Amino acid sequence: MNSNLKKIAVIGGTGNTGRVIAGRLLDAGYTVVTIARAPAPITDGHARTLFRTADAGGEVAPLQAALQDIDCVINAAHARYTRNIIAALPSPRTRLITLGSTRKFTRFPDRKAAEVTDAETAHHTAGINGLILHPTMIYGGQDNNIRRLSGLIRRLPVIPLPRGGQALMQPVHRDDVARAACIAACENIGSAPLILPGGQPLSYREIVTVCGQAIGRRPRILPVPVALLRLAAPVTGLLPFLPTIGPEEVQRLAEDKNFDVAPAARRLGFTPISFDEGVARMRIAGELAV
Repeated sequence: MNSNLKKIAVIGGTGNTGRVIAGRLLDAGYTVVTIARAPAPITDGHARTLFRTADAGGEVAPLQAALQDIDCVINAAHARYTRNIIAALPSPRTRLITLGSTRKFTRFPDRKAAEVTDAETAHHTAGINGLILHPTMIYGGQDNNIRRLSGLIRRLPVIPLPRGGQALMQPVHRDDVARAACIAACENIGSAPLILPGGQPLSYREIVTVCGQAIGRRPRILPVPVALLRLAAPVTGLLPFLPTIGPEEVQRLAEDKNFDVAPAARRLGFTPISFDEGVARMRIAGELAV
């Protein structure tokens, strides 16, 4: 426990990853303040957190009031709120840890990627005491990715993937992200941005296969040209059993997203679990779609 930190605020502390961050900090003995736009039902040990209402993307004054006595802020809500949060920090010494995204590395024009890049720029230009962490795709808990994929595997006879799902990605479990965020908040590991990748690069085909095995299915994969999937993307919003996906997201499905875990291992002792283990945890916890 860092004796210089007494009270830590978790913005987005009622969300999927934020709740785990808050729980870890509580277990470590810190006073935790959960900040969200509206109270959310708390049914676990997180009820021990203090709750304050503020919109991280709204007026700065209410957020300033919510953060007035805080020693460290962890933004687990969204990186686009970074400039607002910096403006609301009670002191230049207040530590700030921001969860960004490796989406910033996409080669294609992307609004969300631009927001993450701007958050990183804001950290740098303001000389923030802290850093921005860029996780790869977070899964686990009630996430909207692997849970959604498992639902598709149950419902569809085939899973269409750009180029047969050859592109690589590295899903990272929310528990690993939460652990890394807590270490970054409580230890001096420098201010340079840091990527938090999953245990190993996997192709989308492999990811679909692992998810299928977890729910007792053997999914068939249908290779589809990227251009055709882009044309079909608007239809997904009309079919209730399909997740809505935009043409730009289809393009990113054909883009490799694999990263070196070594920098995070050196600075954070970051040792992410394998995707197989993470999906197994989801199955045991009943987190996969039924």
